[in-house]
Amino acid sequence: MRTALVLGGGMAGLVAARVLADHAEEVLVLEPDDVAVDQPRQRRGVPQSAHAHILLGRGRQILGDLFPGLFDAMIGHGAELLDFERDGGWYADGLRRVAVPGDDMLSMTRPFLEWHLRRHVLRSGRVRSVRAKATGLTLTGSRVDGVRIARVDGGGAGTPGGPGERIAADLVVDATGRSSRLGDWLRESGFQEPPRRRVGSDIGYATCLFRREPGQRLAGVRAAHSTRTLRSGRPGASSLSPVENGRWIALTTGFADDRPSRCYDEFVARCMADVEPMRELVRACEPIGEVAVYRFPASVRRDFHLLGDDFPAGLVVSGDAVASFNPVYGQGMTTAALHAEALGQWLRSAPDLDRPAGAYFKRIAAVVDNAWETSAQQDLFLPHVAGKLTVGQRAQLYLRDRLIDGCITDMKVHRSFLDVVNMRTGPRTLRRPSILFRALRAPRRQSALR
Repeated sequence: MRTALVLGGGMAGLVAARVLADHAEEVLVLEPDDVAVDQPRQRRGVPQSAHAHILLGRGRQILGDLFPGLFDAMIGHGAELLDFERDGGWYADGLRRVAVPGDDMLSMTRPFLEWHLRRHVLRSGRVRSVRAKATGLTLTGSRVDGVRIARVDGGGAGTPGGPGERIAADLVVDATGRSSRLGDWLRESGFQEPPRRRVGSDIGYATCLFRREPGQRLAGVRAAHSTRTLRSGRPGASSLSPVENGRWIALTTGFADDRPSRCYDEFVARCMADVEPMRELVRACEPIGEVAVYRFPASVRRDFHLLGDDFPAGLVVSGDAVASFNPVYGQGMTTAALHAEALGQWLRSAPDLDRPAGAYFKRIAAVVDNAWETSAQQDLFLPHVAGKLTVGQRAQLYLRDRLIDGCITDMKVHRSFLDVVNMRTGPRTLRRPSILFRALRAPRRQSALR
């Protein structure tokens, strides 16, 4: 393959570019935002980047393989390595789950991670960034052979006038995210759009940064994640963790009419109504800047694997352009890494690039299925989404509540739960009779950590 073209220079685009660099003589990454910067910063095209993000366990494994030395470099620049048995607290409805040894987490902001990834990717002489945005596909017969682009000026606007410049490519990867226009481009080129599924969640989340003292702990922990189930009457989640430059990043969420606002006093009130680490944060630490908010209306997936041969050759899709999930589950960045892994597996099989990439789309469908079951299908239980639950839904909700109860006192149940959350295994793991039996018999601890 001579030239591969990646549309989008975010997380999905960067890891795809790294994989393509092993198979193409030249990889061009099309990104309208200015990424030629000497330090991490929020990009206009990623409005959610101001909020807390997490790289789940499986995603970290993949990035570690693709980018040797990446994590050491990040730690050297201020990313925080956390041992969850020693440093972390997981809570469900105010009760702390039993600690599980062997899990750690690298904590940093989204701009920090993307900046380091971009530096590593561009070190390869085969990868180059182009400041432009794609405006459509070009085809020879039923094969994509490039894209039309608009160059972006310093103000972020596309160059006006003219039919648009074209960049030729042997393979195009759409990694333009949730707002991808690929469906329109396919229709304009005489192809079908992929079937689309949508599950509304209407979640809002608010994030605030706080000053952190060296070695500081809050209620004995360095990171906390608190989940409020439907039983609480106010479902949602909150989290805090240390990030680079001596800061805490704290997040709180709510659904529908309970979405958080930009008001700092409201942010404090939400933290004070939560677990002790969140309360101590707002009592003991100074806020840095204003509260940032973001609204996520729905999880969406596009089932490209169902199109079969009714899809152009020379084109694949990755990341949120395939599926985007309720961000409270933290699956987005790890799903992008899993898609890149699938891309590498497909390319190593020496596929015929003049044929549709059906084998690739089947691989990523399995990734999406697991993530969808863990997050989007759980959102179907939300009162403002489901309305009155069916008998089957009530049974599923009962089992889910029992699993959460089991995590509070049973280490094996919690270990299995964390493996699913970290996308190391699929949700079927939690349906094993041995896990369900342990969860059903696990006594619920009565002392709430409030």
